[in-house]
Amino acid sequence: MASAVASLGGYDHVDAVAVDIPEGTSAPEFAHQVLAATPEWVHRLLDIRDKITAPFGLHTQTRVAVPDIRIEPGRKLGPILVRTVSEEEVLGGEDDKHLGFRASFAVRPTPTGGLEGVFTTVIRYHNQAGHLYFKAIQPLHNLIIPRLVAGGFTSPSR
Repeated sequence: MASAVASLGGYDHVDAVAVDIPEGTSAPEFAHQVLAATPEWVHRLLDIRDKITAPFGLHTQTRVAVPDIRIEPGRKLGPILVRTVSEEEVLGGEDDKHLGFRASFAVRPTPTGGLEGVFTTVIRYHNQAGHLYFKAIQPLHNLIIPRLVAGGFTSPSR
């Protein structure tokens, strides 16, 4: 999370979802699994969001077929532009005139000796419109993100 906050210069909203993952899973593998498990209904909601927000000059998603998902800097995967990649963390996000967001896919050991994947969302409002926009979509964000992270893994915890 620290890298996401640092890249935005602060934050106005942070949330994280953690899920147990198989030992030896890297952050790029965790990110790939989460993104590859995105259900069609989420893509449809993002399509609706894009139709509403594109006229205002806001970034839109780039749909990527599962076989074409490559976790590498500069790739746009859905609404996330991949910025940095390491074995421990994949950091992505976008900056618009209303807000900036970062999505961190990190892996870390658990106190019991296992491994967990942690998806963290960090939001920084650039103006009141960003605050209003995120408050409007936050219920969907809170519905979607835990389901995405759990895709193919055990139950998430918030």
